[in-house]
Amino acid sequence: MTDKPSRRLPAGAFAALALALALSAASQCIAAGLVWPPITEPPTARYVPGRWVWAELFTEDVKTAARFYGKAFDWSFQSFPAARGPGYTLALSDGEPIGGMLQREHAQQKERGSRWLGMLSVPDVNAAARYAAEHGGKVVMSPRLLEGRGEVALLQDPEGAPFGVIRAAGGDPPDYLAEDRQWVWIELWAHDPLAMAQFYAGLADYEITPQEQPNGRTGYLLASGGYTRCGIIASPAPKLASAWLPYLRVEDVKSAASRAQQAGARVVVPPRATLRDGRVALMVDPTGAPLGLAEVVGAEVAK
Repeated sequence: MTDKPSRRLPAGAFAALALALALSAASQCIAAGLVWPPITEPPTARYVPGRWVWAELFTEDVKTAARFYGKAFDWSFQSFPAARGPGYTLALSDGEPIGGMLQREHAQQKERGSRWLGMLSVPDVNAAARYAAEHGGKVVMSPRLLEGRGEVALLQDPEGAPFGVIRAAGGDPPDYLAEDRQWVWIELWAHDPLAMAQFYAGLADYEITPQEQPNGRTGYLLASGGYTRCGIIASPAPKLASAWLPYLRVEDVKSAASRAQQAGARVVVPPRATLRDGRVALMVDPTGAPLGLAEVVGAEVAK
């Protein structure tokens, strides 16, 4: 999945790109002694380095977000209270954990916005943080152990795109092609796709495969363990900050986009025949977090 539309998303769709804007929420939950739910249940004790295994929504309004994703995608939720401040909301699809939600706080940063943050499985969180710092990125939240979850760090790549790395306590989720309404793909909209492909290849030991985009520029597929894990493309919005965009798998993208819109999403790029045969859509949820929908045929992306 590499070809993207030339139509640009409005600036509001990319609010809160800086990982520092999400850090305050995470730090407060950590300080409050929150026991974090595992990313897979039961534990697998198996790891898939290079796979994007989790997603956290740092949002302006957890209740509004949960209501939307429940109506649009039939997700269910479990709440984990903290001793102080906001707690944690676990999102499940057909009973399987697929992500979490954290209420953003504005004690330090006043800029508002919401964003899904992808978490990349790595064998050594400390080594990943050192690599990012030594290769032009930033460590926004240093490696730390979250009770019940495992070791994590929050980073930025050299273009400022936020992401997380994790060594989950119970192992990674089973490595299979996502089911309907689960995360199936993630791609980086970058200013220099080749440089970013090389950065992430060094971080996660990816194999890089170039792929021509419809606009004549070159995008890249990154693979590990025999499967494509993510893509990097020339950003269709070059004036905006680089960002990772996650996609949910849906059975019928037109129907799913319509349902999401009725639930409160703003569909920015509706399905159309000229874009990936009409099998993708881009939207912004009611709290301002961008995401994509993908109608996947066969095994087009990672297992």
